[in-house]
Amino acid sequence: MTNKSAICTWHLHITGQVQGIGFRPTAYRIAQHFGVLGQIRNEADGFHIVFNASDQLALKIKQEICHDSLPPLACVTAIHFAEVPKQEFVDLEIIESTHSVRPNLILTPDVALCNKCKQELNDKANRRYSYAFNSCSQCGPRYSIIERLPYDRVNTKMDPFEMCSSCVEEYHDPADRRYYAQTISCPNCAVELALHRSNADLISSDAAEITEGVSKLWKGGKIVAIKGIGGYLLTCDAKNSSTIERLRNRKSRPTKPLAVMYPTLGSLQAFSISQEAEELLSSPVAPIVLVPKGDHAKIASGVCDGQDDVGVMLPNAPVLEVLLDHFQGPIVATSANRSNSPIVYQNEAAFEHLSDIADYILTNNRDIVVPQDDSVVRFSEVHKQQIVLRRSRGLAPTYINTNLGLTIDPLLATGAHLKSTFSLHHTPNTFISQYLGDLDSYEAMINYEHCLRHLTALLQINPSAI
Repeated sequence: MTNKSAICTWHLHITGQVQGIGFRPTAYRIAQHFGVLGQIRNEADGFHIVFNASDQLALKIKQEICHDSLPPLACVTAIHFAEVPKQEFVDLEIIESTHSVRPNLILTPDVALCNKCKQELNDKANRRYSYAFNSCSQCGPRYSIIERLPYDRVNTKMDPFEMCSSCVEEYHDPADRRYYAQTISCPNCAVELALHRSNADLISSDAAEITEGVSKLWKGGKIVAIKGIGGYLLTCDAKNSSTIERLRNRKSRPTKPLAVMYPTLGSLQAFSISQEAEELLSSPVAPIVLVPKGDHAKIASGVCDGQDDVGVMLPNAPVLEVLLDHFQGPIVATSANRSNSPIVYQNEAAFEHLSDIADYILTNNRDIVVPQDDSVVRFSEVHKQQIVLRRSRGLAPTYINTNLGLTIDPLLATGAHLKSTFSLHHTPNTFISQYLGDLDSYEAMINYEHCLRHLTALLQINPSAI
């Protein structure tokens, strides 16, 4: 039996949603607080820390990491903790992943802008003031930009953006909330915006000019396609009925309701919104939430005529936060596509497919790996039960349910032809794709295949049954 006061080497391995949510920095700070030496790393099968400590101290550290100080977005599905052969460490450090194991973890969805990053956008003294791609370890794109596992910058579409000296300092500072934040950037090493006419003529690549310009375009009745986290959105002033009618005609969407994005939760006071809906609108998921129109909500004709409810949302990405904060009014924000076609998410495709719908196109130079529409949620009238109508950005492909009892492994469920999604199961994890729409068009089927190939490659799954 081990002497409780003897220093031994311990290995803590945690699976679940533990990557891309600040798990390594949190564990580092805990281990540093207790004065232990060791190594922390992400692997394709989850989070690992190997450290030297006595029995009692090791149990304290395990309790703190696994339970007491979990990052807000973490979801632990399994904990493996054991004493291992003695190792000597000279420091406590986060080390590079080795890519030596097959993927076995829950993928982190795209996470909406957090409150701390939002405050920086409004702080003129902060170097990230009005920076349209602000993020930290608790927010920003995740699933939409990852190419390989584990979740490290080199495996994402952030890899081409070299960090400036200030970002490098934050990235390596354990006391900073951007410690090991893989999407870190700032105006000195920026993801760049560019505003174009629909014929691809460049208007401006200056961020301040673009913010001012888009606001004027909305006020002038123009339709602007904006590249968000999961793809392009078609936007216009939500109070301009004639522009909304023009958008419907161009998009070939005569009757389906359109979602409306509001600058702040306070700007939704005219609606009768439950506490549950308010919390979800402001959550890391930040979906479209269906709420009653009520008698006092002034909704322009053409938004959701004939409907009792309206789909509302708040800015989920910093670029939308900056633009809406300047505009100070609601905008229609609907997926940039034609009816029965998938959302456009590539810059070249935006000019090819949106030039006769949008008057202007706002691009950025960070690529999207897989497209995602906005998730749509409603609450039941009496018991306020959450009902997910469209499961996509902010939710997909995460699915946690340990009671499925599936016996075939690995398994692919291809889903339906209408309102399509697919699911992959490989013990112990199940993944449900983002909403992929109706598969009536060739483009929709190609997009389905692209998303399926990406997820199977990411997880290294070759289904044995379909």
